[in-house]
Amino acid sequence: MPAIAPSPERPLFNTFPELRSKIAIQAIASLPTPVEPLPLSEYAWIKRDDLTHAQYGGNKIRKLEFIVADALQKKAKRIITVGAIGTNHGVATAMMCQQFGLECVIYLFDQPLTATVKQNLRLMQAYGAKLIYKGPLLKTMLAYYSSPYRMKSGSYFLFAGGSNLHGTLGFINAACELKGQIERGECPPPASIVCPVGSGATLAGLSYGSQLLGLETEIIGVRVAPKHLGPIPACTPGTVHKLMMETYRLLQKHCRQQIPRPATVNLIDDFYGDGYGAATEQGQQAIERFKQAGITLEQTYTGKAAAAFLQQLERKNGAVLFWDTFNSRDMSENASTITAADLPDNLRSFLV
Repeated sequence: MPAIAPSPERPLFNTFPELRSKIAIQAIASLPTPVEPLPLSEYAWIKRDDLTHAQYGGNKIRKLEFIVADALQKKAKRIITVGAIGTNHGVATAMMCQQFGLECVIYLFDQPLTATVKQNLRLMQAYGAKLIYKGPLLKTMLAYYSSPYRMKSGSYFLFAGGSNLHGTLGFINAACELKGQIERGECPPPASIVCPVGSGATLAGLSYGSQLLGLETEIIGVRVAPKHLGPIPACTPGTVHKLMMETYRLLQKHCRQQIPRPATVNLIDDFYGDGYGAATEQGQQAIERFKQAGITLEQTYTGKAAAAFLQQLERKNGAVLFWDTFNSRDMSENASTITAADLPDNLRSFLV
């Protein structure tokens, strides 16, 4: 397996140098991602995290730099995770597991079927993941928490969306990266940043990172996932704050500088609609406006966040930055290698 070593090229380690010897990283992302003006308003800017990797972009790659390194350091043989049948996190995790010689097991629950969902199912299979479909959300979460892999050595359990301490560090690093871009004049200091929130690490890292760095920016998280996965809290201010507190304790333990306790989280519910993956009228309108500006979004995450972003623009209170977490890479060739017959029996009907 590849050697584990902290990367001096990540701004997190310049801001918190004591972490170099404490936190492992696999430098798999193409960073920094560009920050660009959006032709929607004089106040509109976009952080192009759809370009985090040459093969598969999106926000999960930032998290997996730290998660995969942590798994390898703990001598894991496999990563076991959970998500919806079209989980972007599942695709990115399966791709990285294949690259680093780890088995990937993904427990899957239902979501509305779209072209993106079908493609992601194919991609997870193409990257060699073992797909375990359980149907309803509650049944899937119970299967994940009672998985027989918990009794096997070498199992690394990873919550939905890659949201653990190490995933959060990926977005503390992202906040450090953005601060550098502001200081170099690549974009104005944003009055607000808008991002979609599923499992919480993106919002946790950006919110706490901005606080640590003294950025006077309002971080607005747009809830796009259920508040609970069965009985388990999943997308609430409390779950996001918990990730921030885990990061606070790590920094307090290892860093010489004064580390402030995390502030409150701004997580809004207004754009969630009828459920996870369900399209909303505001979201579809936002997707179309972004398409005209040359940016491709989707209905589950970024479309709903884009609707909130457009609302912020209307207030004209300064620059507003949209954090684009969607993958913009064309994956159709990889997906085309998989047919319904390649999937487990209880998943084949989704591709028929």
